[in-house]
Amino acid sequence: MRTNKTLRFLSAYIRKLPHITDKERFVLLKRLKSVTLKKIGFKYGVTEARIRQIEREAIKKVKRGLYQQKLFEK
Repeated sequence: MRTNKTLRFLSAYIRKLPHITDKERFVLLKRLKSVTLKKIGFKYGVTEARIRQIEREAIKKVKRGLYQQKLFEK
């Protein structure tokens, strides 16, 4: 289980990312708080599988953003 400190860092970082959509940001933040795929899907009127796809795409973007930041820091 993630600690509260880690969750705060991730949620603060996700909120600042300019290259992810509002829907991707919402899904990631809700998933960090352990909200089910079914509940998130109900809000957007899509299936659990689609929410899983959105989450996967957003995670790729977040990882890419972290990697690019490390490259530019050197």
